[in-house]
Amino acid sequence: MAQNDPDERLVYLACQHIFRGSNSHVRKLKAVKGLIEQNRLALSDILREHDIDRTSTVAKKLLENRVFNSTLRARTRFPELFDVSPTQSAEREASEAEAARDEANTVQEISEREAPEEIEIVSYAAFNDERTPSTDRFTSTALLKNNLGTIATVPSLYPVYIQYRGQHFLLTTIQGLLEESCFKFAQQQFPHVLATNGWDCPEAGELTEWTKILAQHPAAMVKDLKRPLHEVLGLLRELRHSAVHRLRKTAAGVERLAENAQLFLEALDDPVRSEKVACIRRELRSSTEELKRNKNLLEGRLLAQLREIQTRRIELEAWEKSAKETMMSENLQCSNDIAEGLQRCVQAIRADEPAGVQGENTLLDEYSDSLDSEDEVLEPVVAAPQSHGLVNSLVEAIAVRWRSNFFVVAS
Repeated sequence: MAQNDPDERLVYLACQHIFRGSNSHVRKLKAVKGLIEQNRLALSDILREHDIDRTSTVAKKLLENRVFNSTLRARTRFPELFDVSPTQSAEREASEAEAARDEANTVQEISEREAPEEIEIVSYAAFNDERTPSTDRFTSTALLKNNLGTIATVPSLYPVYIQYRGQHFLLTTIQGLLEESCFKFAQQQFPHVLATNGWDCPEAGELTEWTKILAQHPAAMVKDLKRPLHEVLGLLRELRHSAVHRLRKTAAGVERLAENAQLFLEALDDPVRSEKVACIRRELRSSTEELKRNKNLLEGRLLAQLREIQTRRIELEAWEKSAKETMMSENLQCSNDIAEGLQRCVQAIRADEPAGVQGENTLLDEYSDSLDSEDEVLEPVVAAPQSHGLVNSLVEAIAVRWRSNFFVVAS
């Protein structure tokens, strides 16, 4: 029977991890097939239903349409794969808010240890008017429980973090731009501070020291700030502490620090460095959105797989229960049949019926299907002396049968 091409969505989900990076630029069918062949084990589910040639053809089509290049293109083509329920959205927002509180608390502790008492330390958590109540971090367990009636552990991929090396490089770059701008601003507004501290280059003044100096000279810049000065300086310290103390930040937290840095540079009238930070922000935001779409795809795929697993588990459990019940039922039926046969045999004996008539036929009828031939049992019964009676004849017949079975099995 001729096969149909596999559904494009199934191919995308199965091959999404294969055609990444340089592999997303593959276009020749032979190369596509080769990559699929290399990952045959991981693609066993789809290759059981569709042959490798048809799967490769569909994958090639998706590659030509650049669907594997970004999740944004994939979401445009397969929007249903990236759908997020309201429950999931609420859980993810709560996890992001909790992570932000944890980061703010850590930065506050560092600031209190390092800063003089007269310097007011205000972290993001202190002036954010939309703080979310404390809650535990969520997974999608509740979703599975509601849909399937059972609890399954679903690891959450939220909140969103960028790879730490990238975070550190980004924050230290912004910190360097801020220190350069502060040095340039001081040369114009209060050069005596540079002379007093002996700072002859941007690298000489550390960002935390600049926040202290600017807090003492607010008039020079406060008129151009779009936020209160204490908020801006507090976030500058948070950026410095995160870079120096290697603090993990959510992607949203890093973007917030970059936004504050951009506003600060605009207030210092430094358009060149401000635009550089703005460019970093755009790239960071784009990367974060790509991460979120990929996480939504992965979590959605896992949920679908867990639903399928649960459905199969229910079917297997029903099969197991049926198999056990069948065994017990057939065992009981066999016991009942044997008991009834013995009962009829004994009843015939007690009725003093002639030997070899009713009792013999009753027992033989019960086991006629399992004997090789009726003559094997009747022959020793007929040959036995009449004085032995029916019971002795049956005993010998059964003994002959057991010996016969024993030698057959042994041979």
